[in-house]
Amino acid sequence: MMERFLRMFRLSRDLHEIEAMSDAALADLGVSRAEAIALAALPDDVPTRMTAMAKVFGLSVTDVMADRRLWQELLSSCSHCGDLATCHRFMARAEPDDPVDTRMLSFCPNRRTFDALARARAV
Repeated sequence: MMERFLRMFRLSRDLHEIEAMSDAALADLGVSRAEAIALAALPDDVPTRMTAMAKVFGLSVTDVMADRRLWQELLSSCSHCGDLATCHRFMARAEPDDPVDTRMLSFCPNRRTFDALARARAV
């Protein structure tokens, strides 16, 4: 219960900070006001979970953040995951550094995008 209150207070603070930012400051960050608000409202575990899955595909945080729009799409897809339980089980596997056949990760809404990024990176 306390975690929920802390999250609400953090979100409220973040939203006030975003509202106080100028359009130019937001543009420097590469986001619109609406996008900044949507990013602030994401559950705290989404960026960590999404970048951990990207790593399975051989991608770094830099790779997935290179295109700010794509980064936001990946976060949004991850936050709306329809199979979070499977994702959590996969991420908690006994040997997290063992190679994975990424074709088996059909539960991940970002799988195709991660595959495409990994192929483009390999070229």
